[in-house]
Amino acid sequence: MKSLMRLLLTVTLGFPGTVAAEMGAARGAALAQTCMTCHGPEGHSQGAIPSLTTLSSADIMAALQAFRTETRPSTVMHRIAKGLDDADITAVAAYFANLPRR
Repeated sequence: MKSLMRLLLTVTLGFPGTVAAEMGAARGAALAQTCMTCHGPEGHSQGAIPSLTTLSSADIMAALQAFRTETRPSTVMHRIAKGLDDADITAVAAYFANLPRR
């Protein structure tokens, strides 16, 4: 009986984290669609705009936070980043960091 209780407790406590991770991944993918307008399919730019697939999650997070606080110059990124909270920034950074590098 103790084994069953331990198993149920483990599953119950582990499930919210799994759901949260899946929701974060889905949120990152949804938010990334906006990025792809300028940064190209799957964040791989063919032009002068930087490719996001060459950046680490930490680099993307730092850049978005700097754009949001307007400490990094930009033409439109500061307006886009102002609409993102910390969870959004983390989700987008994780999404692009998990794509294949180009």
